[in-house]
Amino acid sequence: MPDNSEFTYITKEDLARMALPVDFDTDRIKNKVLDIQYGTLPEQKLDVYLPGDAKAPFPVIFYVHGGGWSMGTKRLGALDCIIDAVKFGYAVISVDYRLAPTVCYPEFIYDVKTAVRWARANADQYGFDPERFGMVGDSAGGHITLTMGFTANRVEYEGEEYGWAGQSTKLQAICDMYGPSVLYADEDAWYRESKVRRMISAPAADGSEAPSMYDMAFGTNNKTLLKLISPISMVHKDIPPTMIQQGLDDAVVPYQHSTLLAEKITEVCGADRVLLRTYPGRNHSDKDFMTLENCKEVLEFFDKYLK
Repeated sequence: MPDNSEFTYITKEDLARMALPVDFDTDRIKNKVLDIQYGTLPEQKLDVYLPGDAKAPFPVIFYVHGGGWSMGTKRLGALDCIIDAVKFGYAVISVDYRLAPTVCYPEFIYDVKTAVRWARANADQYGFDPERFGMVGDSAGGHITLTMGFTANRVEYEGEEYGWAGQSTKLQAICDMYGPSVLYADEDAWYRESKVRRMISAPAADGSEAPSMYDMAFGTNNKTLLKLISPISMVHKDIPPTMIQQGLDDAVVPYQHSTLLAEKITEVCGADRVLLRTYPGRNHSDKDFMTLENCKEVLEFFDKYLK
C-alpha cells in the first residue's frame, strides 16, 4: 500500500459520480428507437440513435459505457462523448451489458459482441451499413472496446448462444477512451513515477481492505491470468485502426496503460494503425472528453475509416 501522500480514498459513490457523470436525456435526439432487446436475455438491450437528414445506409458507432464493469447503463455514462455523431451522418448504438458481480469476464464481452451481430443481422431495417462499424468506449467500456476490436470472430469470445450466430463481429475502427489495457501492471509504481495522486477504494466500515475491482470483474487477481486477458496481450497484425484518448492526470486509470498499448500496436502493426492523443491536466472521465470539440476530434478519426 502506498503512503498517505500518494493516494486519495474514493468511495463507490464518488467513483460513480466521476465515471457516470451524465444521465442522458434521450429527448435530445429526435430520430431514435429505444430499449431494443438484442439478445436472448432481458438485460441485453440497446438504444439506436439515427441521423436526421443523412441518407441510408449509415456508418455506425457503438458506444460502450464505463463504470468499473459494475456500474452504469446505456444512458448513464459518457454518451455525450459521441452522441453528436448523429449530426454528422452516423448512427449511434448505445449498449447495455451485464455487470459484475452478477457476471464476470467474458460475459460482458459476449453481450457487446451479440449487440454487434444484432446490428449486422438487422442492418437493412435500421439503415446501417454493415461494412462500416466503429466502436468507442470510456474507462471499463474502453477496455471492452479494445477487447472487441482485438478478438473479432474468435469463437471463444463470441457468445453466440445469446443470438445471431454466424454474423461477424468485426469492427472497422475503434476508439478507447482511458480504458485499462495492461491489467497485470504495478499501477502503484506507475503513479509514483508520474506523481499523479491516485484514487483508491476506501476501506470497509470494519477497516478491512475493499475488494479488488479486477477480482470482481475478472474473477481473479492472478497476474499471469490477467496478462492473458489484457488487451495489450491480444494485439496482432490485423487489429482495426485504433484511437486512444488519455488524460495525463488520470487518478483512476494511469496513463501508462495507453502509452504502452500505443507502443505495442506500433511495434506489431506499424505507426499508422494507432493514434494516441494525451491531454495534460485531464483526469478520469474529465468533462473535456464530453464536449462537441472532443467528439469532432474522435469523428475526424472515424471519418478516415467509416466514410
